[in-house]
Amino acid sequence: MPSGDEKLEEIRKRIDEIDDAIADLLSKRMYYANETKNEKQRMKMLIVDEQRQSEVIEKWCKRARKNRESREYDLSEEMMRKIAELIIEYTVKKEMEGQQ
Repeated sequence: MPSGDEKLEEIRKRIDEIDDAIADLLSKRMYYANETKNEKQRMKMLIVDEQRQSEVIEKWCKRARKNRESREYDLSEEMMRKIAELIIEYTVKKEMEGQQ
């Protein structure tokens, strides 16, 4: 039977693996956000689309509600909203830097 230290290390290892996966997915998301920016520029559209931003934030909140209902784990709607807002804020910042 593993000791407490070994169990803790195994749990931390799994968290690190999840963090790596999150970082990889965020990198992919940024790639596609850049592709979106390029298409918007080609179509002569504004970079910032507030309606789309609201839709994305609502989808993140909906995921929190869905997970809470399934009781798999507790995802705070507030946390998910803040994550979505931060991702959007950073993405828009990077897109606008590319405009200069």
